[in-house]
Formats: sequence, C-alpha cells, structure tokens
Amino acid sequence: MGTVFDYVHWRGDLSFEQVPPNEVDSLIFSLISYIELKDVVPAGHSDAPVSLQSAANAYFASHPDLRKATIGLIIPKDIIKLFKAIKDTRRFRGVGLRAYVNEIDLQREMQFSAVTFLLGKVGTVVAYRGTDDTIVGWKENFNMSFLPCVPAQIRAAEYLNDAAKSSSGKLYVTGHSKGGNLAVYAGVHCNEALKSRIVGVWNNDGPGFGGGMLTDPLYLDLKPRIHTIVPKSAVVGMLLEHEEDYTVVSSRQVGVLQHDALSWNVLGGKFVHLRDVGADSKRTDRTMNTWIREMTPGQREQFTEALYRVLSSDNALTLTDLASLKNRWLIRGMQLDPTVGKILSRTLTALFNESAKELMHDIFGKKS
Repeated sequence: MGTVFDYVHWRGDLSFEQVPPNEVDSLIFSLISYIELKDVVPAGHSDAPVSLQSAANAYFASHPDLRKATIGLIIPKDIIKLFKAIKDTRRFRGVGLRAYVNEIDLQREMQFSAVTFLLGKVGTVVAYRGTDDTIVGWKENFNMSFLPCVPAQIRAAEYLNDAAKSSSGKLYVTGHSKGGNLAVYAGVHCNEALKSRIVGVWNNDGPGFGGGMLTDPLYLDLKPRIHTIVPKSAVVGMLLEHEEDYTVVSSRQVGVLQHDALSWNVLGGKFVHLRDVGADSKRTDRTMNTWIREMTPGQREQFTEALYRVLSSDNALTLTDLASLKNRWLIRGMQLDPTVGKILSRTLTALFNESAKELMHDIFGKKS
C-alpha cells in the first residue's frame, strides 16, 4: 500500500481535466492550507491568482533550509515536503491560488485560515486549515463543546460565499481536523443560491458538532454530498455529535497519531477503505463523549476557561511558546486562582474515572 506521496508520483502527470478531483486530492488541498502563504498568495477573492508552482517556488526561496521551516509544534513537517512534491507535477503546478487568509483574533477567540484553489474549467476548491499552533485556536475547539457555533465557523461560511461569488462552476469544499468541521459548517450555512454548485464537502477527521446540527434540515439537504473520512483509530473525528455514515481508512500509525493524514494508506486514486473503526476508537468515542455529555454547558465553559488561563498564564500565544517555557506556565497558571486548580482537578478526575486505563491505551496506542 502506498501513501499520498505515492499518489502524487502515480497521478501527477494527469491534469484535473483528464481526471477530476477525488478524495485524495481533497486531502492534499486541505493539508497545503496549513502552510504559511502570506506574501506568497494574494489575499483578495478578486485578485489575480498565482500558480501553485510559483507560490511554492517563492515559499522555498524564502525557506532555503527546510530543517528550519516550521508550521507548528504538532503539525507534521512532511506537509512541506508534500508541497514540494506537487509543485512541478502537471496535475498541480498550474492550479491557481488566491484569497489566502490567516486570522487570529484573541478577543473573539477565533483562529481561522483558508485558501482558494482554482482548477480552471473543472471548478474551485475551498480549503480550510485545521487547528494551528495558537493556544486561542485550541480554546476555540473546546468552545465548540458548549457554544452553538464559534466565530471560525461563521467566518468559514462568509469565506465560502465570497469565494463562490468570485468564481464560476463547480465547488469542492475540504478541510482536515477543525478545517473539516469548518468545511461542513460552511457548506450547510452558505447562501442557498450557490449550494447547487457544491459537488462535495470533505471532512477529513474533523470533530463533530453540538446544538443539533445533524438534525438541521439544511444539513440533511447537503448530507448526500458530505464525505466524512476517519482513520481506524479515530479520536478527533469521533468527538461531539458526528455523522455515523463515515468512511474509515487504514493508517500506518497507531492511536491518536492516525490523525496525521499523511499516514493514511492509499491505493490508486483512493484511500484504503475499511469496514468500520476499531473497537478502541468506539471505546474512546463512548468514553470521551459520555464525559462531555455528563457536564453541563456551564461546567464545560468553566473547564475551558480554567485550562486556557493555565496555558496562557506566562504570556504564551502558541504551543511552541509553551515548549520553550518548559514548566513555568504550569506552575504560574496553577497559582493564578485556587478555583482554577479545583475546576481542572474535578473535571479531569471525572474523565479518568471513565475507564482511564482503556482510554489511555486507545488514545496513545500503548499500555498505560
């Protein structure tokens, strides 16, 4: 079985006109959205696009030593290698890029990033970035557990509306992790007039929704065109209310490391599909979501605020900052307010009472 890189080598000589976008292409576009493209790709929806090849050449010219290039502490650096692998292929080199945005708003607690890929007569791909290195981005993820919607979701729908107005033809919407969640939300809540143009929405191991999203008539109308893909040992993609009609793919990794979509196995123009997620994923799904459901929305908000105060107590803005600060942020954070420690302790104790040994085994793929 191959990888995404094998797919690029095998299919790279065929244009999108010859072979339309498929599930592997959708993942590639969603992963490229993790790369910092400021000053490389124009920010406006009406701006003239730059070719993917030109954008990649400019990026690598400004990053001559790839060992020093980074896209975040926990985002696989091999995504940069993927960018390099596709830039000279016939399939990807002429794809146009524009409307790159990367918005971090501490006041609104929003982390949002997206980019539009133009495939000529074939159509337009809108790709949403998943959670990046910013702490506020992770807080927004937790906010999903008690808010009906978060700012990035609303922004995602606005972005899709703007991208559609500035293009014509078919629309492909995709994202990985939180980006997959944003892709689905945007497809459901975009302007009704453009929904007929949406060929498909790809949610690559993104978390689910709260607030009855899956019973919303708008969601049910788009549901046949939503493709939810999760690895066998899915963790992230099984959180909150999620679509049961998902596609399961095999991975070369174990446990939560399967969230790295570059580890998904590829055969031809498809991922290697499995019948169902593993028993470990089902236990994790049951344990985590039971833990979430047993807390009131107010308790979830308290926990999220307490955790955020600890993480940002030493003026850290990113996970990379936390790594460089070592343990000072934890010590200072716990000293902020006695109630912070109590809230975290009470909430985490409830989680570990939910079959803790099994949960640790399932998430990390090893015995506790």
